[in-house]
Order: sequence, then structure tokens, then C-alpha cells
Amino acid sequence: MYYFVTLIFILLSSKATFIDGMNICWFLIDGLFLWIALEKGRLLKSDIQLFLKFALIYLTFCTLRALFLIQLPLQYWVSDVIFLFKYVLPSFLFCVILREKSIKYLATVICHLAILSLPLYCLQLISGDTVYTFGKMLNLPYAHFNGYVNMIFFTYVKVHTIRNSGFAWEPGAFGFFLVIGLLLNFFTNNFTFDKKAIWMSIALITTLSTTAYIAFVLVLLLFFRARGVKFTKLLFLIVPVVIAFATSLPFLFDKIGVTYNRDMQDLKNIQTLNQTYIHMGQIMPLNRFGSMLFLINALRFNLIWGVSNIYEQSIPLLKNIGLSNGIFSFFGQFGMIGLGFLLFKSYSLFQKLNGNIEVSIYAILIILILGFGECIFITSIMLCFLFLYHYSLPASFIEQLPVDEDNLAKQKQITKSLIINSQII
Repeated sequence: MYYFVTLIFILLSSKATFIDGMNICWFLIDGLFLWIALEKGRLLKSDIQLFLKFALIYLTFCTLRALFLIQLPLQYWVSDVIFLFKYVLPSFLFCVILREKSIKYLATVICHLAILSLPLYCLQLISGDTVYTFGKMLNLPYAHFNGYVNMIFFTYVKVHTIRNSGFAWEPGAFGFFLVIGLLLNFFTNNFTFDKKAIWMSIALITTLSTTAYIAFVLVLLLFFRARGVKFTKLLFLIVPVVIAFATSLPFLFDKIGVTYNRDMQDLKNIQTLNQTYIHMGQIMPLNRFGSMLFLINALRFNLIWGVSNIYEQSIPLLKNIGLSNGIFSFFGQFGMIGLGFLLFKSYSLFQKLNGNIEVSIYAILIILILGFGECIFITSIMLCFLFLYHYSLPASFIEQLPVDEDNLAKQKQITKSLIINSQII
């Protein structure tokens, strides 16, 4: 049951399947998770109190923002309420069902999906459009458009023919899931480079994602620092390797420079370009830097508290622009206040699991690097960080207990006690 729930949850977070495009699927999964939680006796009074406290804080924030700070029509506030039940509730219910097992199952299922992607990726390299044709033959709802085909556990995008998208919507997003999987795996296995870490690292290499590669370097720094390797020694070893890769691989430093220059040109001609894309019936894409600068200019002080879950609709020009900067997109939705709260809960989780301030800070930096590259903070797998702290146990505690019935009962009793004593802030 735990594996099935985690698999559904990750596929829901991947934003690649037909599930993402159909609100009914989200709410059906909400209902399924709620039924499992009730059927298995996982939903306790303390869980209900935890969600109600969070919902009260969230709705108070959105209401005050709508009434006094932004003063937009009611539909924007309604969208924020829908966000609570569409995106946050399944994350909460996932944590309720799996409790202290949540983190390990997330790492395990991400690893298994990464392994599954490798032979399919090899087939993609060998056969090219055959994978796309096969995916179309499945004729799944919302399964294929504009060179994109999703086969539930694997995605093929024609513009990324030599890159592995795995189960996510594109290679960079797949890299995000793999880095998150590595982080969670390390924090629960006492920072051991086990088989899971090896498989996820191999899959990450196949993404050819600039953002994921940069985050992976920081993951290695985190790993070695957690293992006690001195910082100066790490710099001596890592810096030459990073420089060698950055100067030899075109999708690292070269790509960053090209992306920045292209974004600056796009911003100078954004009105004309936008009209051109509208005439072609397409969405105008803005890359990382362009998305950041555009939102800074458009939203200004509203970046502090955000506008709404549907903030794009408040700016006419944004209705036909595709943004690709997760940090500033989330600023538009819930502001620095919202992202600060999410990062605070994430930091609290890493601190609880490991207790090392430096390592926990590295983990937050990794999440920020990933967020700068992808619109990830709206995904359910990131939103579950709001609640994982309350259901996790320190890794040292878990490792000290042999796996037998008495100790499993003891773990459950202590977990229940920890949850009851937890506070939402």
C-alpha cells in the first residue's frame, strides 16, 4: 500500500501525465488518499488539528492579501482556496498515510522510476521517433501534443531527443526529482553512497540539465561535508573538476551565457515578440533570467507577499508568456513570505533528520538552485515539505532500533507522541 500511494503521489507531482490537466483527477486522488487514511486508521485527531492550523494561517494570509494589499476580484482569492485543496491537501494526506516512512519511500520510488527510465532512454537514443509513435498509439488522454508524448512512467520530448525526461515533464524537471531523491536518501541512510544513490546519479547524468548538474555538485559537497571531509580539501578536489566540465560541456557555462544574452534581447522586444507568438498561436517562452527580470519589473513590491495562485491573469502581457523561473514564479503566487515559510519548514526537516546546521543549509541552497531553474515549488513533492517535519524521525533514532515487532510498536508510539507535540510553526 505504501509503495502504491507513493507512486501515485510522485506521478501526480511529475506534471507529465493526463492527471495534471484534469482537476477531477486531482480531487479523485484526494478522495482516494483520504479513504486510505481513514480505512487504515492513519488519520488522527492531531493530524486534523495540524491541517486546520495550517489552513487557518494560509487562508488568513490570502484573505488579508486580497482585501488590503492587492485588492483584486474575488476569483483570485477563490483560486488560492482551490490551491489549498488541489495541491496542498494531497501532500498532507500522503504524509499522514506514510508518516515516518514518507521520506524513505519517496527516495525508493524515485530511484525505481529512475532505473526504469534508463532502458527506455537507451531505446529513445536508438530509435528516436519510434518512442513517440508508440506513445501516440497508446492514445491516452492528453498524452501527446507538439512532439511531446507521455507514457505514464516515461516522457519523450522531440526537442530533447538526446536527453532523458524520465517520468517528469522535461529533462530539467526529471533532474529536480533525482536531486530531491538523492537528498532524501542521504539524510536517511547516514550519508552512504548506496545503490540507490548510484542509480539516481547515473540517471541524473542522462538529463544533460545545467541546473541539475550544478545542484548535483552541491549535493556532492553536502555528502562529503556530512562525511567529515574538510572544506579546503573539497575545494582543492572539486574546483578543478568543475572548471574542466564547465569549459568543456556546452550546456554548462556556455549555455548560461547564451541564455542570459537571449533573455536580454527578448526583454527589449517583448511587446513585438509577444504579438508575433500570439499570431502564430503559440506561447512566448522566457528563460530563467528573463522570467526573473520581467516579474521584478511587473510585480515590484508585490513580490514580498505575492499576488495570487493565478497571478499571471493580473498582468495582460503575462497571459501569453511561459515563465521558467520557479523562485520568482512562486514569489508571484505567494511572495517571499510564502517561499520563506516553505524553506523554513524544509530546513527544520533537514535539521531534525541530521542536526548539522551546515549540511542543512547546503540542502536549502540546493532546493533554491533547483527552483531557479524550474517551476517546482508548486509541485506536491515540494509542498509535502510543509508537513514532513511533523512525521519524520531523526535518522539516528531509526538506525538504533533493530527491525522487530516490539521496536516497530515502540517507533509508532514515539512517532504518535512527536506528532501530538508538534506545532505548525
